[in-house]
Amino acid sequence: MKKRLIDIYAVQTRIKFFPFIKDIKRYKLKTFKNDIIAALSVALLAIPQSIAYSLLADLPVQAGIFSAIFGSIFMGAFGSSRHLIAGPSTGVAILIQVIIANLMYVHFPTLTGAARDTTVLQLLMFMVFIVGVMQLFFGFFNLGKILQFVSRSVILGYFAGVGVAIIVNQLFYFFGIASKTFTTSVIMKGVYFIQNIGQINFMALLIGIISIGLLIIFKWKFKKFPSALVMIAIVSIFVYFFNFFLKTYHLKVPTLIDLGMRDAPPIKLVLPFLDLKFFYILFFPALAIAMLSILEVSSISKGIATKSGQKIRSNQEVFGVGLSNLILSFFYSSMPSSASVSRTTLNFQAGARTRFASIYSGIILTILVFFFWPFVKHIPLTALAAILIIMVISVVEMRQVKLCFRATLGDAVVFSLTMASCLVFRLDIAFFIGIIISIIFYLKRAAVPNLVEYSFDKEGNLKVVTPKRDNHRKIRVIGIAGELFFAAVDLVQNTLQKIIKEPDVEVIILRLKNIYHVDASICLAILRLNDYLKRTNRHLLICGVTDEVFEIFKKAGVVKQLGKDKIFLTKEEEPLLSTKKAIQKANQLISK
Repeated sequence: MKKRLIDIYAVQTRIKFFPFIKDIKRYKLKTFKNDIIAALSVALLAIPQSIAYSLLADLPVQAGIFSAIFGSIFMGAFGSSRHLIAGPSTGVAILIQVIIANLMYVHFPTLTGAARDTTVLQLLMFMVFIVGVMQLFFGFFNLGKILQFVSRSVILGYFAGVGVAIIVNQLFYFFGIASKTFTTSVIMKGVYFIQNIGQINFMALLIGIISIGLLIIFKWKFKKFPSALVMIAIVSIFVYFFNFFLKTYHLKVPTLIDLGMRDAPPIKLVLPFLDLKFFYILFFPALAIAMLSILEVSSISKGIATKSGQKIRSNQEVFGVGLSNLILSFFYSSMPSSASVSRTTLNFQAGARTRFASIYSGIILTILVFFFWPFVKHIPLTALAAILIIMVISVVEMRQVKLCFRATLGDAVVFSLTMASCLVFRLDIAFFIGIIISIIFYLKRAAVPNLVEYSFDKEGNLKVVTPKRDNHRKIRVIGIAGELFFAAVDLVQNTLQKIIKEPDVEVIILRLKNIYHVDASICLAILRLNDYLKRTNRHLLICGVTDEVFEIFKKAGVVKQLGKDKIFLTKEEEPLLSTKKAIQKANQLISK
């Protein structure tokens, strides 16, 4: 049975290179109708979102558009989820903006103009290439599971911090204030905004308020309606005529044209700019982006799967997003692809049935952008800021945040420290801080195994007893449950040392309950305990040993030193049998 379960797990983690072929063979016209309707809704939402994410990342508009197009197509073709939509995301966009700005500020402070723009795009291409390679490596070798050490509190704290960072960044566009300073600290950027509050463009602020009002009304009255696109269309038409007739320049509402985006995004295929001199400054930022992307893909695909009932293959999802990022690195100016919670949710709610809905949405998005760009370029920046602000507020669920503070003190501390790190440090550094905090809390809990003492009652049942100084026993059965690794050695040794100092004790029986792995530190501690008991003419027995632990004992020399007759293997159908045999053996040793 155990072997069968292992085989099933191996199949679930295996990568399929062409998973879409099986779906093509059973594709039907009815399914196509559902998919194409959902794809159109997703593509309409993706236009303003992609531009907003490009703006958020401080990149050319095509960066987010290419990510949305090819992320959707390749993730849909090579992932496992029927509903997941890949492309730019809020977390990755803000992380890209902070990383690129910091790299340029630290390593290329003198570059300006065209030279600076070229260097930014070269860094971006190399970074996207490294992200894609890392994710493919994680997928092939099943390393995405390291994110199991990232607790839900860390994820919520990180996204809450990213949300605050997004809102602070978008306030400049929302109020029409020019941002002329660089800082990686969200707090310092907020201070700069307050200091320059007198530079408000009141017309831009009014348009931003109207945009938020329209979004709220549309989302309230028409939940399946492409509210972002309709709002953008209404506001853009108004702003176009307003700016056209307005004579006072300082009241004009900034649009994408003011960022130099007059023509449709150019498609330029190039080889990724691979420079080993950049590798050392890009590796860890790229690792942060790769892991954040995997985290978003995994959490969003599993979240939508709970509603659709589909089984998700996490490694296949990592492979799909890695492949899409590798392809994107060949496009001049493209940001990394991740998962979009808003577009994925819309895809599911709109009735998508297969993976092809994601592919269709990428194709439809291409048609809309490259044939309707003359209309797109008049989108006001404050309207895009309104979309991102509303999106952040709707994505961060306060119910989950409250749960972190109500559950345990540790969850509250992890959430608070992770969020505070996002506000004080760079977001890539904050991400690793969150992971380290999560691992520290995990190790702290795992390093405390559960030690109890057992004895058999008159009916032959095993029960937990409380040792008393006036009731010493010759045979002491010590149960150990939990993870036995190097961090747990001190606690186990200190507990056993107190017991073996008692003069009446002749046999120590270690009952390893539900322990499937031990390391060298524990093996060494067992050997030292055995040596000490031997010198004092006492004995050590071990029961409840699984096959996996017995193999480790064999390799470490524990079986040879103790003797095979002093180690008793457990049986799942008779969990108390090995302990009873150990008690019998202990009585024999005492009688001798």
